[in-house]
Amino acid sequence: MTMQSASALPPRISPSPATLAKATGGAALAAIAIVTLFVLPAEYGIDPTGVGSAIGLNGMVAGEAADSAPVPDAAAPTDVAIPTKATIAKPAAWRQDEMTITLAPHSGQEVKAHMTKGDSFIFTWASTGGPVKAEMHGEKAGATDGAFTDYWKELDMTGGQGDFTAPFDGTHGWYFRNKGETPVTVTVKTVGFYKDLFLPKGE
Repeated sequence: MTMQSASALPPRISPSPATLAKATGGAALAAIAIVTLFVLPAEYGIDPTGVGSAIGLNGMVAGEAADSAPVPDAAAPTDVAIPTKATIAKPAAWRQDEMTITLAPHSGQEVKAHMTKGDSFIFTWASTGGPVKAEMHGEKAGATDGAFTDYWKELDMTGGQGDFTAPFDGTHGWYFRNKGETPVTVTVKTVGFYKDLFLPKGE
């Protein structure tokens, strides 16, 4: 075995203080750059250079916040008042009615219900033989000057349906007019809480 003398070993390299300082400074600058360009935008939404937005890092924070945010209960409406006894209970008796009228050419007829404020019904009506002019309106109790309040009016209809709640004490319902040249039959069906369904006199 050949022994190598100490003088034959490679010389030991010792970096100078200036070189060490440069290397340390470079590492520090690289760390600062990584934090500024990547960590701050991704983790905290802070993007002083705009690079985070450019490469989509800012969205990570928003996405995480959205994922962790509580999901609202879709089944709970926020714009509808919670029902109470005052809005549910009805003083009028429950009833259902069906009435059929025949309109001669160019004639009209009302179908009305006596109701107090808050009474309500669900309705459907249909015409046979042609369309009619249909107007839904109401008169306040004791009105003697012919005043009424319009709710709904169309000139050419063959049917309608919906639910109605009386805004005041009085009579509420429809006026049907046959504008054609042949007779038309109209059938009205109601179910709900009201006094009666009737044909006003003088029609």
